[in-house]
Amino acid sequence: MLPPQIIPFLLTLAMSTLIGIGLREYYEGEGKYDTFGTVRTFIFIGMLGFVVYRIPALGPFAFLMGMAVLGAFLVVYYRNKVTQHGSPGLIGVLIAMLTYSIGPVAIHEPHWFLAALGVTILLVLHSKGRIRKFTDRLETGEVVTACKFLAITGVILPLIPATIPVEGWAARVFTILPVTPRQIWMAVVVTTAISYAGYVLQTYLYPKKGMLLTGIIGGLYSSTMTTLVLSKRTRNLPGEARETAAAILLSTPTMYLRILILVAAFMPAGALRLTVPFLALSILVAAYAWWVRGGPAPEDVPEAEVELKERNPLEINAALLFALMFVVVTVVTKFVLIYFKDLGLRMLSFLVGASDIVPFIVSILQGNLGISQPQVLQAILVATASNNLMKAVYAYLFGNRRAATLVAAGMGGAAVLSFLYVAVAF
Repeated sequence: MLPPQIIPFLLTLAMSTLIGIGLREYYEGEGKYDTFGTVRTFIFIGMLGFVVYRIPALGPFAFLMGMAVLGAFLVVYYRNKVTQHGSPGLIGVLIAMLTYSIGPVAIHEPHWFLAALGVTILLVLHSKGRIRKFTDRLETGEVVTACKFLAITGVILPLIPATIPVEGWAARVFTILPVTPRQIWMAVVVTTAISYAGYVLQTYLYPKKGMLLTGIIGGLYSSTMTTLVLSKRTRNLPGEARETAAAILLSTPTMYLRILILVAAFMPAGALRLTVPFLALSILVAAYAWWVRGGPAPEDVPEAEVELKERNPLEINAALLFALMFVVVTVVTKFVLIYFKDLGLRMLSFLVGASDIVPFIVSILQGNLGISQPQVLQAILVATASNNLMKAVYAYLFGNRRAATLVAAGMGGAAVLSFLYVAVAF
């Protein structure tokens, strides 16, 4: 058996080496050669932090003293760098300090955390152009909106009561609702956070994208909206029918991913059961979309760019609207279950597919409706199948017939397979 110090030491050496190589490549790409240290310098810095931290009885104190000494040397280097070269960049200094800290991290934190730290350092280091473009496109209003939402999530959510009020008008209201105040806001937080990831990808990271990428990313935000936008855009462009159909179809696998993340947030065991059918359906739909597109696009044909105009899901108005939809759908689901039992839940699952299915899915995951896990998963599968059928209808109503026929074959097939799985598995 290896001594316990070996693995952290080797990890420190490996990560320090990778960071040193990454920084050297960054400097070479920027045309800077008179810079702080070499790859060996960063290996020694990493080793220094590890060894100093391992000093018996004095480890943490000695580590802090070593950091102060290293910081003093870096201050001298930085002052000389600014004076002689007029270059105020702090990249080398900051990465040197991070490299010095790798040893204690390797000793105390899980290995995945150290790997994530190293990967993050290298990604940020080599993403200068992309980060600059992202921040240049970012509007001030978007930043303020995100900050407000983070404040509401981090400050207000813990203060919202997790139990139903016992007196006053709020008590009378929540006796009707099968959810607590905190469950309502938690549903808003989780759902809008997932939608925001798609919004950022769509709006900022990939603002100019081809039709296929629009479909893939759009499914994370809203596959129904993606279907409507792509169908309307190509209504009078029959030459792009196959490309449009493939893009619409490719929004379905990311829709399944979005739903799976939602289920995992509230019912991890249920997410495991849905992984196999969702993965199988995603592979089949993606394979069919690839066939519809007809293989790789010719190199001399530029791919059309599509822009989806989306509303920031972190806006307070959007969050409150979702909360209202969530409450209404939860109440409707409660009374459907009271009067029509399991059959009513199946019918409601099918009917909600005509619109946004997320409020319904979150309501049956979060609401205290007294339904079992198999009933919840069955309702989710039926709702996603129904939504796929409705997207085929939307393609016929708003797009050209050739693209709609191709979409209907894929969406219809996925829906039929979903219904068959429900019949067999439940």
